[in-house]
Amino acid sequence: MGKRSYGKTTIILIIIGALSILTFTYSFYGGNQNVTYQQFPHIQSSDRILIFSPHPDDESLANSGLIRAALEANATVMVVMMTNGDATPINMTDYAKKNNITNFNGTIGDYRRLETIEAMKNLGLNQSKIIFLGYPDGALKYLFGSNWDYNNLYKGSENSSNNYDHSPYNFSYEKNAAYCGANVDKNIEQIIRDYKPNKIFYPDDGDEHPDHAATTAFVLYSAIKTGYTGETYTYLVHKGAWPSPISYQPKSSLEAPKDVLDLDGTWYRLNLTSENENMKEKAIGSHATQISLMKNYLTAFVRVNEIFANYPIIDVIKVNNPDFAKDGMPSSSFEDLRYDSQTTVLLPSTDLAGAGLVYDDNYVYLLLKTSGDVNKNLIYSYHLRIYNGTEFKRMDIKVQDGQAQYEMKANNSVGANEDIVEELQKNIMVVKVPVKFFKNANLIMMSADIKDANKNKLDDMSWRVFKFPTDFLSNLKIWNIS
Repeated sequence: MGKRSYGKTTIILIIIGALSILTFTYSFYGGNQNVTYQQFPHIQSSDRILIFSPHPDDESLANSGLIRAALEANATVMVVMMTNGDATPINMTDYAKKNNITNFNGTIGDYRRLETIEAMKNLGLNQSKIIFLGYPDGALKYLFGSNWDYNNLYKGSENSSNNYDHSPYNFSYEKNAAYCGANVDKNIEQIIRDYKPNKIFYPDDGDEHPDHAATTAFVLYSAIKTGYTGETYTYLVHKGAWPSPISYQPKSSLEAPKDVLDLDGTWYRLNLTSENENMKEKAIGSHATQISLMKNYLTAFVRVNEIFANYPIIDVIKVNNPDFAKDGMPSSSFEDLRYDSQTTVLLPSTDLAGAGLVYDDNYVYLLLKTSGDVNKNLIYSYHLRIYNGTEFKRMDIKVQDGQAQYEMKANNSVGANEDIVEELQKNIMVVKVPVKFFKNANLIMMSADIKDANKNKLDDMSWRVFKFPTDFLSNLKIWNIS
């Protein structure tokens, strides 16, 4: 786990007062949700399970029971650690002295690796089944976003624990790995191709931590490129005042927050035996540096079960004479968590409620829905990764002051000076992109965000995958794009 990130939900609890807090907490974080969890599918000995963990301890908090169940079934498990948690605010010299740790002269990133190895050992997973990629804690969103290319590496500040532009860890999967998104993708692709998993686990759509959201984006991106067709499941770690209550409750169930359950995921419950729950508690306790910072939070994950979700690929539909003001958002769209924006003032204009896309013979329509009226003083951005079966093209569009324009953020960006049309239909912002940019498109990843005039992020949406029909563009006169 990196630095704890609290979203707007927590701020709501502060604003609406003590009585409302009690009501809100009960209904929002685990009251009578009337949700039926499916039993997690039985794990077979032939299963090859691949777990992506943004930081050391996420694998223990959300997946210990899963790992134990897999090992008991003689299945194969591999854990991939995206970062070493090196943004943890601990001075290792002082920590080692205080805790009588001898013969250790490394960094917090080095030490958290050792904690992870010990945690997995306590679950029965051998060190050879853990891969450490060595990317910078707190920066994965930049690698997937602005620092994608090799000629634009990310480098931490002088005040950060990791101020390198390449991995300084000699145990990294790739020695001296370049800190850019293209290199992360290269590593994950290679792992998927070599390991050949049939079940992949990564952070949930409802997770509020930027590193977790970026991990999901990277896994989706790389899985698409490798042609992965196996099962995918998500797990939740960061979501406001969750797990509820935030305390050690080993006899209680782990229940997802209501707003996360309201999304379109199918949720599964994996029950833990008493022995496996005890082993999970020991694994979590192995992350001693994190226990010293937030013990109640970490031990709140010691419950009688774990939960996972699966989100569908969204089928893109064709429309005639689109009127979103009248018809609302189409079926080829997905909802966002309600009022989860990162502002201290609850403004509907800063809250993304949904996103989607449709097409006709001339345009692909990109849609953003807000909870209130669109505010032209804010910056609304669409982010797309368009896959044609061979490679991804990138499209980033920002709408500001009523004008839409392409942003060329990476070497594979498309758009440039091409025409683009933006219009408002009630609280739905519509951007019309010429259909030529989607030639041979098969799958599309889409996300969105809102920033203020100073480019401070106010709200964002998770990355979701859309699929065009097989006959998409088959009868259209279009041309190649570079």
